[in-house]
Amino acid sequence: MEILKARTQGFCFGVELTYKKALSETAERDDVHTMGNIVHNPLIVRELDEKGLKNVDSLDDIESGTLFVRAHGLAPQVIAAAEQKGLRVTDATCPMVTRTQRLAARLTEEGRSVVILGDPNHPEVKGIAGHAPGCLVLNEWPQDETEIRRLRRIAIVSQSTLNGDKFKELVGKISAINYEVRVYNTICSDTQGRQDSSRDLAREVDLMVVIGGTRSANTRHLAEIAQAEGARAHLVENAGDLRREWFSGEERIGIATGASTPGFLADEVIARLREWFPDARAIEV
Repeated sequence: MEILKARTQGFCFGVELTYKKALSETAERDDVHTMGNIVHNPLIVRELDEKGLKNVDSLDDIESGTLFVRAHGLAPQVIAAAEQKGLRVTDATCPMVTRTQRLAARLTEEGRSVVILGDPNHPEVKGIAGHAPGCLVLNEWPQDETEIRRLRRIAIVSQSTLNGDKFKELVGKISAINYEVRVYNTICSDTQGRQDSSRDLAREVDLMVVIGGTRSANTRHLAEIAQAEGARAHLVENAGDLRREWFSGEERIGIATGASTPGFLADEVIARLREWFPDARAIEV
């Protein structure tokens, strides 16, 4: 058996920055709150919870202390409300997300119809939408195109972890029925790199193991891409989720990780496979 690791592993730089800021904040203060998990990785969430990072549903649940803005960002209205409440705000939004927020705000001020490609229920998309009042969020092509056809001077941005193929598909459909369309590909370069790497790797292996939180959009997309390329794919959060029967008769196994997955989890998965299959060789690609 050969075990091939995708070329990009470990935290992306945005998650790394947010994680380090969270460690610093919780080391200095005991009243740090975040609205939602700072990243979609259960291992990191548990670690920060043990260090005192308090996860709440809304500002109403915070009486005093610090609001820690996670990697996904928040709508400006939420941050303003926190400041009015007298809370200390620590902004740990991923720089790539901040760039898209500012871009969406500027395009709105220019009088353009902003279209955000992404999941309307994802916290990052909600934050971007807060910077672009009146925007349209599009995740799937609607049966009724009337609303899209009525838009003028369209400017498209996207969720940073959107599947690149979906981005191209939706941009193409919007452009086909509208006269003026500006397109800003705001998919994170790290996300795009992981998707490309997983696509290439899936073509070379029999089965892909994608490691990351099951609630992580970018991790799920990696598994979807692998399956689209014809490889069987299993999404696991750690080595404990592996099942030996998955690998019966498989000669080449691919390993890919999401942007919020610590690099050592891939090493643990490979170690478990080598326990089961002592002759397995791990190869960096």
